[in-house]
Amino acid sequence: MSNPTNQRADGCSVFFTFLVLALLLSGFYLAQRTFEPEAPASVNEAIDSVRTAKAQAHRVQNEKFLSLVDDFHAEQNTTIESSMKSVLQTYRAVSKAQPQPSK
Repeated sequence: MSNPTNQRADGCSVFFTFLVLALLLSGFYLAQRTFEPEAPASVNEAIDSVRTAKAQAHRVQNEKFLSLVDDFHAEQNTTIESSMKSVLQTYRAVSKAQPQPSK
């Protein structure tokens, strides 16, 4: 015959399991919609003109900086050739000061 001690799925426990699962899923989607970032505003003419002005100001500032750097290097005559000549002169002076090992 049948064994009454078998554990059978109770209708209420299955119902509450699905109910809890449905609540958790709906809570997840609700939280996702709540914390979702807003869509960015569309670009209009005012925003576009402000961006263009800022970009132009940065270009002007960059050109000023580059011209200042070029002027500095022109005044100081810092070229690779002059730097390498200075390094060679330093090495020649150091090598003359040190005695050469005899072979």
